[in-house]
Amino acid sequence: MEFTLLGTDPRFLYLKRRLELDGHRLTPAATHKIAPPSWREGVPYYKDEIYVIENAALTAEGALELVMRRSNRGLAGMEVLVTGYGRIGTFLAGMLSGLGARVTVAARSDTARAAARIRGYGAVDLAHIPPAFDAVVNTIPAPVLEGDYCGALCIDLASAPGGWASDAPVLKAPGLPGLYAPKAAADVMAEAIYRVIEEEEDNGR
Repeated sequence: MEFTLLGTDPRFLYLKRRLELDGHRLTPAATHKIAPPSWREGVPYYKDEIYVIENAALTAEGALELVMRRSNRGLAGMEVLVTGYGRIGTFLAGMLSGLGARVTVAARSDTARAAARIRGYGAVDLAHIPPAFDAVVNTIPAPVLEGDYCGALCIDLASAPGGWASDAPVLKAPGLPGLYAPKAAADVMAEAIYRVIEEEEDNGR
């Protein structure tokens, strides 16, 4: 197959190598165009369910690494708020808890909060978040947070507009898979591209 890479993405260097190793060709005007997910152009690999899950796991790993590197204390006993309990929030809460952090999940839905409590985490409504944590990691792409939670390490994984409604000092970290583990992220992308193209060809037969 022939592919064209559109725009820039930290994963593209490794994706190019992967596609070429798999026997494919990169040309300027190929039928199969690959763009960053935000473009919503070309092969819709970003809709592939396996891609979404694997990319979320890499995002959670990258967030865990940021918490460990940027915090001035160890994870054991650290009070961490995770806002949102979708795929990324679920993976991240599990990773943090497994390393000894005391995790609180803030979510809108009763179901999400119940799921968090069943796994042994604290669970609060987004409208009733306690004022103090050691670290706050947001996964919700909407302004749901205020302030710095008594000097917490604040990390925003969400795309624009992000999760903070105030001007608190926040470490913006969207697109973590390509920054934290670009080769692994490129492999996840390549496999999703192949699955989507194969499915499209099967449906066209």
